[in-house]
Amino acid sequence: MELDLSNDRIAHKRRPWMEVTLATGFLFCLALGLAALGALYVVRNDGQITLASPPLQTILPDRIVPQLALAELAGDPAEALAYQAAAAGELDTARAIALFTTDLSGTQRLGLLLHLGRRYLDEDRPSEAATFFSLARAVSALDPALSASERSQGLVQAATGLLEAGEEAAALDAAGQAIRVAEQIPGLLPAQRSQILESLRPLARQTDDSAFSRELTELARNPYIEAAGVVIDSRWPALAAPFPVDAEMQAAFEQRQLAARLLADRIILTGGVDIEPEIAALANALAAEDQVRGEFYRRTLASGLSLEQQFALLQDRRAWAALKLRIALRGFGATLIPEWEESAAQIEQELAVATANLNLVVEAQINALPNAVDQAALRMEGLLWLAQQVELGLYHGASTAELDAQLRNAQVELTRLGSPPALPVTYDLDAVPRGFRIQSAR
Repeated sequence: MELDLSNDRIAHKRRPWMEVTLATGFLFCLALGLAALGALYVVRNDGQITLASPPLQTILPDRIVPQLALAELAGDPAEALAYQAAAAGELDTARAIALFTTDLSGTQRLGLLLHLGRRYLDEDRPSEAATFFSLARAVSALDPALSASERSQGLVQAATGLLEAGEEAAALDAAGQAIRVAEQIPGLLPAQRSQILESLRPLARQTDDSAFSRELTELARNPYIEAAGVVIDSRWPALAAPFPVDAEMQAAFEQRQLAARLLADRIILTGGVDIEPEIAALANALAAEDQVRGEFYRRTLASGLSLEQQFALLQDRRAWAALKLRIALRGFGATLIPEWEESAAQIEQELAVATANLNLVVEAQINALPNAVDQAALRMEGLLWLAQQVELGLYHGASTAELDAQLRNAQVELTRLGSPPALPVTYDLDAVPRGFRIQSAR
């Protein structure tokens, strides 16, 4: 019996076309997949945190735990809450608290920044760790209230952390700042200078920068340095005095705290379900407080406060502007007031104006001092404070060129008056990242 193989022959004839079709489809799908992968890579890199990223724009709202973050709106102290969040492993919640809080002292801020940098390293998140170590470097270099020990240790720890985070150039930059401190602060014992320099040797061994190693070795040979400059004694805490708070302001403040506590408790109870009424109540309380505060600030500033009370009041207004900006950037892990999110740029400008206005009161306090050297020293401290706010991301839009010129002029004036600053500061375009740095006094 003969088999009819006509269908098999037809199948053999059609198979090459089928193979071509399948191969074409496979290549198309492969190309599509690679394109999607490339797009994902671009998106991730566009959002990558670098040392040049504006600090306040680096928060990750979706990783913030609302019920923990809201405790600050409910009245819990920011510093303690940040450490609590970090201890609980909620680093992004701690990050938002640390970056937006305006009322920490230099010692408090430096300690918190270094702690979070180390915790991010422990969690294998080097980019975010580097951000905190870079900010710690800025505080260490620019805050006159820090002691010589706090300043030098802060810079050494920042340099070490930056190197561990893979930022060698920034690490060497911070280490160079530590060398300036060791070399230029008067009154340090030789043993203290040697301790600073010796703490930098591990970093020198891990890098290939011969110039840094050579400078470190030369200074270590002779720790008996007679530094000629003058360290500015900080007057900042003494510039403020308590101001009166009226009943309306106090009531608005307490209503917002209560609404925040109720929302946080509701989130814990329901797991974040059916919380719309509590969110609405907090939004209304915040909006009402904003209006009350605006009227209170205008009325109170016109009531004849002392310069010290005006300073404290403007500090309070600035802290409120920073809190509003955090809400606008979803820094509490949830949308609280959509209108503020839509006007985030305007609120950021509000914070900048509040920062600039604070320095206007400082200038008035400078003019009230009887001694020319004290006036020049306080003026430089005020400018260093502004430079620090720029580095921290809390003074958006400031002219670094203008601020740099003012700092140079203030330092020239101090030198003319016989008190050359031990740690002169200018804006350095070649620094990593660029910004305000201590310069060599040689």
